[in-house]
Amino acid sequence: MTRSTIARAALFAVLLATFAVGSDGTVHTYQKGTIKGWDKGTDMGPFLDGNGEPLPRKKTIYELKGVDFVYLVDYCGAFQAGKFELGQAVDYRVDETNKEDLRLYIRRDNGKEYKCKIEGKKVLEDAKSAALPAKP
Repeated sequence: MTRSTIARAALFAVLLATFAVGSDGTVHTYQKGTIKGWDKGTDMGPFLDGNGEPLPRKKTIYELKGVDFVYLVDYCGAFQAGKFELGQAVDYRVDETNKEDLRLYIRRDNGKEYKCKIEGKKVLEDAKSAALPAKP
């Protein structure tokens, strides 16, 4: 190998490592999921009316089928605007460090992430049966 080939290979390895690291320096592990559906809903937003009451706001709740769970997520930034298709495969990760504000991150094509709020999750039937011990 020539010195330039070695230098190019080293640069390529550094670039790959840079893409795998998040903005806070942590390496994130993603899982494969699929957008299975969506539904419209409302909740009480952060803005108040003239009487000091919260104003209702519209939201779109997405159903993301993951490895073990079906996640119900909303408030996903630009993802919220419908830049996806039903059945679309996505890479996602779940951040459960703050138990009061669970977040799910969907990796975008450019390596950045959509930050979504987890509204709920359901256990997949396949995951339940796989977790059960075999009967003798």
